[in-house]
Amino acid sequence: MIVFIRYLKINKIAPIFFTFLLVSKYSFSEQIIDQDVDITLGSTLSNVSGLTIHESSGGPFSIDNEGTIEASNIDSNTNPTIKLEVATTINNSGLIDASGSVNINSIHFTNNLENNSLTNSGTISSETTGSYGHAIHIENSNISKIKNTSNGTITVTNSSLNSAAIRVSGNSTVDTIENDGVISSNGSVYSRGIISINTSSIDQITNKGTITSMGGSESNHGIVFWNNSDTIITNSGDIEGLGGSGYGIRVGENGGFSSLTNTGTITGSLNAIANSGEITNIFNSGSINSQSSYDINNVDGNISNLFNAQDDLTYIGRLPSNYLIKVNSTNDYGKINISNPAGSMNVGIEDNSTITEGTYEDVVDGVTSSNIAINSGTYISDENHYKYSIENSVLNQWDLIVNDLTADVKCSLNSNDPDCQKTDCISTSIENGLNNLNNGNFALMNTFDCNKFGESGKCISIGIRNIQVNEPKSDIDGIVFVYGHKTSPNNRWGFFINSNISYNTNTNLSLSNKTPLLGLYGVWNENADQSGLQIKIGNSYQSTNANIIRPIVGVSDKAEGETSLEYINLMAEFRNNKKINKKITISPYFAAQYSQKHQNGFTETGVDLPITYNDITDTSLTAITGIKYNYEINSDNSIFGASGFEYDIFHNTSALTPTGVSGLTSIDLTKNYNPTRPIITFGLNHNFSSYQTIEAKFQYQELSFKDMSETNLYINYKYSF
Repeated sequence: MIVFIRYLKINKIAPIFFTFLLVSKYSFSEQIIDQDVDITLGSTLSNVSGLTIHESSGGPFSIDNEGTIEASNIDSNTNPTIKLEVATTINNSGLIDASGSVNINSIHFTNNLENNSLTNSGTISSETTGSYGHAIHIENSNISKIKNTSNGTITVTNSSLNSAAIRVSGNSTVDTIENDGVISSNGSVYSRGIISINTSSIDQITNKGTITSMGGSESNHGIVFWNNSDTIITNSGDIEGLGGSGYGIRVGENGGFSSLTNTGTITGSLNAIANSGEITNIFNSGSINSQSSYDINNVDGNISNLFNAQDDLTYIGRLPSNYLIKVNSTNDYGKINISNPAGSMNVGIEDNSTITEGTYEDVVDGVTSSNIAINSGTYISDENHYKYSIENSVLNQWDLIVNDLTADVKCSLNSNDPDCQKTDCISTSIENGLNNLNNGNFALMNTFDCNKFGESGKCISIGIRNIQVNEPKSDIDGIVFVYGHKTSPNNRWGFFINSNISYNTNTNLSLSNKTPLLGLYGVWNENADQSGLQIKIGNSYQSTNANIIRPIVGVSDKAEGETSLEYINLMAEFRNNKKINKKITISPYFAAQYSQKHQNGFTETGVDLPITYNDITDTSLTAITGIKYNYEINSDNSIFGASGFEYDIFHNTSALTPTGVSGLTSIDLTKNYNPTRPIITFGLNHNFSSYQTIEAKFQYQELSFKDMSETNLYINYKYSF
């Protein structure tokens, strides 16, 4: 026997005060009070009737045990083997044991709100033939961490009633329980592995080992929450409630927890999970298994979100608010069979699933359409967007139908793709919108010119104009006002306003005026009678509101967005008005034109998965040449016309780069571009008097995008004064 005692005072009534005790191969029967304790391998510290170690004041203290600390003949909750009322750190690799007839605690943290922790790689046990046996009891105390290593065992055996390996009661707080070993309880009635009760809370339970309760014929539960502990549970091991009426996890009427992430196994002889309280989240990619009934019993409880990858999960009672299916592959995905469903649920796909297009059969069984609230949505998997729906297949069986959304959205954006059926897609609507801004060229080059003046050198014109575009068809009507002023025999200027009053465009594009077409021009003539060389310069501006609709293609959704388009045009024309005779004038001409069209970017509305479109700018420098003619039938009537063509010396259009759905690519809007475009004009003039003229003009022109053309009909009345 070797005993090292420093400052030891032995008194069976008074406490034993010391700062260090080392016992080697020695059994010491005494109480240790308010001191650090170090028991070495092979040594035993014991006391009859409990309170072998009692830390009641002072501290913080440490208890390191490689040997045995025990107490026997315990019959009171106040006399555990170790009683801790002040801050204490326990590190046990030996045995801490309690035995007796009733109210047995091996370690009892009581009324201890200080900083406590426990690490066990040995055995902490309690044996009782009566009720209320606990290996660890936390009562009105705070514990930062309970760590049970892979070699550790925390156990209660032979209890007749209300036993628990770890009991958290009163108003206690436990930050973390980590189990890599075994936490077990074996009793006749109401046996629990871990229990949280009263107003206590356990922030986290992480189990990589085994938490089990077994024994008698009634109510053995692995983990029990009689209060709403708001606990986060992570299980990659085993949680078991075996024997009669066993539940792996039990939540009482006033109980609840925040989340359960299960990649391991939860087993109950009756139910794996029985909930009468509130559960926020269950993430199940492991096994939740009942040996005789339903895997999850939620008849009296509420579950907010159930995420499931298990392919044979059974469920009874109130439906979760949201049921999310975890899909790993076409042959590995969650399935649930529901009995006696109450309420309704939203059904969707869990994040981090891997899906492909197809049918996933029997994902939900046992419910009717009244039990499913939201049954469709969109999902991104491997950078591809899918649209899914839950559809009834036979009786109360529901299948998950997944369609590739990206391919259909691509066709709704650009149906010129070889894999698409031609529709009035987004790119067509954008091209049509840009084409509708071509009108400044027509205005400046061939019409909207008041060139017949009265004594004051002024001229006004009022007219109507109709524009028709094919492929896709659109019809636009407008009114036109033109003012001209001759400032000298050889110089004049003017301006015009063209306001469109109706737009009849294709069903996927609607236009409205934001700013009417405005133009300003100036003309110099070599001769006062407008013969000879003529130089004309001008510019125009227009702004239009546009509503663009993306059509339904396949499983894609109809969506729309609002934007605006602007057009700026600068032009210079050189013409030689050559009189062939008194009736015929021929005018060869050449013009250069700079134009810029701009569509503002926009984001769709009215759809769950909106597409965002970038700004589109179309810039061109165009050469225009041809010949104009005028034939005077008599003094009151004449016919006129022109023929020529446009050629884009330079042209650039931004690529359409939509975002919002994975897998979308840029669309080249120049692919269908037409750089060379003929123009044909024909018209009639009738003079009512020397100062009143009515004019009708028709023009045909090919547009910037292939297979698109435009016709203009313009009728106006001119008054000279």
